Amino acid sequence: MESAAENKVLIHFPNGIYGFEGIKDFILLQEDENKVIWALQAADKDYPSLVVVDPFMVASGYSPALTSAQKSSLGNPEPEDLCYLSVMVIRRRLEDSVVNLKSPIVINARRRTGMQVILDENDYPVEYRPFHKQKCGGQETCS
Repeated sequence: MESAAENKVLIHFPNGIYGFEGIKDFILLQEDENKVIWALQAADKDYPSLVVVDPFMVASGYSPALTSAQKSSLGNPEPEDLCYLSVMVIRRRLEDSVVNLKSPIVINARRRTGMQVILDENDYPVEYRPFHKQKCGGQETCS
């Protein structure tokens, strides 16, 4: 089994991430072999370290659309070069944990640059509960 250090990927965020605008470089660490849960950690210190998940794995029907300006900021990547991650807040009771689908972190995998965006779609919640049946993107979804 590979260690987390062997699985690290450095991602540059020119504008930082909301709440951490002064931190420009993060390391993406694989946390599980299913590639659903990751850690996005500041490259030069232990804080912040955010739990991020693949939103497509936790919310069926998730289909974010970037604006032209957002695509331009990411270097106009091909769709297959984009990686979407959503910040997850883990609560004491796992079923109360939430995922931010409204403001995903979007990474241009080819350039290893990223940004956090606010989607124009109104159907995506800031506090999506992946362990509860609810609506997402106008569709009924299940955990």
